[in-house]
Amino acid sequence: MSEADLLQILARGEDSHNQFKREATNADSLAAELVALANSGGGQVLLGVADDGSVLGLDAAAVRRLNQLVSNTASQHVRPPLSPLSHNVQTAQGLVMVVTVPDGLNKPYMDLQGRVWVKSGADK
Repeated sequence: MSEADLLQILARGEDSHNQFKREATNADSLAAELVALANSGGGQVLLGVADDGSVLGLDAAAVRRLNQLVSNTASQHVRPPLSPLSHNVQTAQGLVMVVTVPDGLNKPYMDLQGRVWVKSGADK
């Protein structure tokens, strides 16, 4: 994804397939997002972006931490486990991590508490 592609997504705002997050620190919250996307046709979590679509950016240390969090969450907090892909897009404000969740093949996906999440517009 190019910066121009990213900016087009951000200009359109959040929807059923694109979720904006400033940051991710909680594996359970991230798992709910991943599960909802996998159960609802797939989509992307864009980390380093405010809810209004403005780019806040991430530094290299945050990207390393988030890669580990996404990997651990997808494998240990989602049942059955998911394999999301991440891609970092450089912007003038810093990096945006784009985590792509494919449409799930083994639905329904659940979080560790056994909750099944689905997208309803931009919400879950």
